[in-house]
Amino acid sequence: MDIVKGNMGWIEVIVGPMFSGKSEELIRRLRRAEIARQRVQIFKPAIDRRYAVAEIVSHSGLEIGSDPVGGAAEILARVDARTEVVGIDEAQFLGEELIETATNLANLGKRVIVAGLDTDFLGRPFEPMPRLLAIAEEITKLLAICVRCGNPAVHTQRLVKSEDLIVVGAAGMYEARCRRCFEPQLAQQGPAAGEKAGRLSDAAAVEEPK
Repeated sequence: MDIVKGNMGWIEVIVGPMFSGKSEELIRRLRRAEIARQRVQIFKPAIDRRYAVAEIVSHSGLEIGSDPVGGAAEILARVDARTEVVGIDEAQFLGEELIETATNLANLGKRVIVAGLDTDFLGRPFEPMPRLLAIAEEITKLLAICVRCGNPAVHTQRLVKSEDLIVVGAAGMYEARCRRCFEPQLAQQGPAAGEKAGRLSDAAAVEEPK
């Protein structure tokens, strides 16, 4: 996207299900900014310790240094006045303050690049991401590949039994599913139900006529 240069800031949002490449795309944009010798600061929620404490790490293994924060307001307090680009990963964990933080940073002339899930484990809009999408200058919606049928996947399937909104995990706890294969009730039924559903799906695929 072509953005007016000068002291104008803006917000870019990268969304999609898990395993769609959101963190990888965020890292790509931030590295390009660093190559251009722009001043960059990068943040992630402190609760996300899946791969590293102080790095953003994609599922494919790309990584970039970042500062863990307890909330979005902490980002605003820690951004240096000279910083030109602010990167934020797993933004869905940062709460409603993210809207005000991103807006204030953009108003200060910063390029704000935010990555996160746009829907939760039940397929509902994952606040505050939908509100952030409404005020962003640029939106990138990424799709994953459904592990069941290979179609484009827009949902994050939780495989463990939990009704908590936030359960941090990766492969083994979540997988990408398309609209047809998504089963939100598995989070209430637990892993055994998920395994049974998987066996039934596999059996149906074998019996389906060519």
